[in-house]
Amino acid sequence: MHALESRFILALWLFSRVSIHAWEIRPYPSSGGRSENEIELDEPTERIDIIFPGTKWCGSGNIASNPDDLGKYSETDACCRNHDMCPDVIEAHGTKHGLTNPSFYTRLNCFCDDEFHRCLKNSKDGVGGKVGTVYFTLLGTQCFREDYPVVGCKSSTLAGRCLKYEFDTTKPKKYQWFDVPFY
Repeated sequence: MHALESRFILALWLFSRVSIHAWEIRPYPSSGGRSENEIELDEPTERIDIIFPGTKWCGSGNIASNPDDLGKYSETDACCRNHDMCPDVIEAHGTKHGLTNPSFYTRLNCFCDDEFHRCLKNSKDGVGGKVGTVYFTLLGTQCFREDYPVVGCKSSTLAGRCLKYEFDTTKPKKYQWFDVPFY
């Protein structure tokens, strides 16, 4: 999926689920403090930073004053904070472990995405499912991990997302991209 299509789908979903009055739009960078429901515009054609309403960590970047600063939906926000602090990431258009991230957003080690998925599923504050649906189902990103070389996909969706991989266990492990699970 192209970056513009991903952003459009994300924006449509967010605006269909959350009152438009919950968001703020300001030129990037904002002058002074940022609110917890702010949309920042870097350059209109390049980037829109969105923080999910009632959180300080769920979205692109964060608006927290420190690691202990959580929003109204603290369980979900804690999941997002821990995800944001993943120690093994590949920044947008960056290269690491022999992989280049072609996306406009950071991609994480699959361990961090798996932990994020579990954490959101266990969140009881009412918004974990919405955040999980945006990240895992609508954005449909990929994560990376070191594993045996992928030689095929045993099971996939009609849209091409691989649900179960086939590996060549006779070759050495290497870092590769993997589709994240649905939420």
